[in-house]
Amino acid sequence: MEMIKVKLEGHDYRYEVFQIVSLFYNKSEIEFVEDDDFNVKSVVDYDNKSAKFKIYENNSLKICEDYKITDDKKQIKNAIKLTALRALKNYTGINIPWGILVGIRPTKIVHECYKSKLKDEDIINYLLSNYDLSLEKAILALEVAKNESKYLTYNKKDISLYIDVPFCPSRCIYCSFTSTPIKGNELIVNQYINALKKEIRCTLNFLKNKGFRIDTIYIGGGTPTSLSGDNLEIIFNELGSNIDLFKVKEFTVEAGRPDSIDCEKLKVLKEYGCSRISINPQTMNDETLKRIGRLHDSKDIVDKYYIARNLGFDNINMDIIIGLIGENSNDVKNTMEKLKELSPDSITIHTMAVKRASYLNERGYKAKSDEIDSMYDIAVNYVKNMGMYPYYMYRQKNMVSPLENVGYCMKDKECIYNIQMIAENISIAGFGPGAITKLVFIDENRIERISNVKDIKEYVTRIDEMIEKKLKGLDMLF
Repeated sequence: MEMIKVKLEGHDYRYEVFQIVSLFYNKSEIEFVEDDDFNVKSVVDYDNKSAKFKIYENNSLKICEDYKITDDKKQIKNAIKLTALRALKNYTGINIPWGILVGIRPTKIVHECYKSKLKDEDIINYLLSNYDLSLEKAILALEVAKNESKYLTYNKKDISLYIDVPFCPSRCIYCSFTSTPIKGNELIVNQYINALKKEIRCTLNFLKNKGFRIDTIYIGGGTPTSLSGDNLEIIFNELGSNIDLFKVKEFTVEAGRPDSIDCEKLKVLKEYGCSRISINPQTMNDETLKRIGRLHDSKDIVDKYYIARNLGFDNINMDIIIGLIGENSNDVKNTMEKLKELSPDSITIHTMAVKRASYLNERGYKAKSDEIDSMYDIAVNYVKNMGMYPYYMYRQKNMVSPLENVGYCMKDKECIYNIQMIAENISIAGFGPGAITKLVFIDENRIERISNVKDIKEYVTRIDEMIEKKLKGLDMLF
């Protein structure tokens, strides 16, 4: 079919249908129609308790998938997605290993199954039949859920902190995060630091008075180490004035790009109790680093890694991205061989996600799914042979292949914050432009989110409003 013309009948779950159809076809090829000029129809028949997905060729019915529905809204949505997925898999021959789980945290489903006292075999069957996962992905979801479970506490008075540093040395072409080149923006950096200090001080005073216990701290971005050592120290001082940084379970700083890391900054991190850092090469191939907009080479990555090790950092993560523009299996092998020599404590394998706000999306970047799958398998085999196991996982929309992002680690080197962020078992207070405060109402099985404005200048001028809104939200937890 040149153009996928979708008609809905008996329901208006356009977004759910679009999610599934876009797994098989480019979004520009999908159109929803109201008239009879369609070649795909998604139907919900409430009288006969059935959801159907029909594919037509030359006005003749080619494929029809149906699924029984109940009166439950969530089950109806899943039925709509399942019929679409199964019909399109049949029609195109394309396999989608994660089934209908698009932009969803698969392990949350597993944890819910455990709460219902289901056994492992029953959980696997549930994932296969209700979400159309492949057996391999169902087993992976189960393994990750087991590995992260020991860190999942459900104490209402526990809270973690996320601090966003929205600056970078330069912008990578795949990036869509709120980030500003730090060079030439010294004035706004100073204004940001002052606003952030106020936000931290007011919020931590509130949390202390309410009897909260700070569980973990994560400083990300952006590239936090694009800030000067002095500015990092200002932030850490503000944190340390309100809490004992050496007593939190985990204090992570995304050291990030090696062109922003130096010995003095790492010493500041160590002095203030940072227990885990991430040095993120994305690739160890110099040509790729140039293509994606990095201002360093692979030697810089190695040099900064050993500086951190020599300073006593014993929990270092390294990120890689599968599907970077121009890379092939040999490039991934080269990256993994070099990381194997370094022997970090954890490696996070990301599959490229082409976000709407990224340079790559503007240029219409596409990648071949089978090549990505092969490169991904190479990376996974390497980390397993290094003795690592998967401890957290999530899926994004717009991935160049229907895969997943997975954190692998050596024994007891998990990132607790990452697990909390995905499992959503604990409230998280967010600081900085674009940061999200996540309120977890454990007894009600409910989550609310409070977002700071993304624009840095607006964040600075509206900081009092951001603080007031956050404190009102946090007060709702009582």
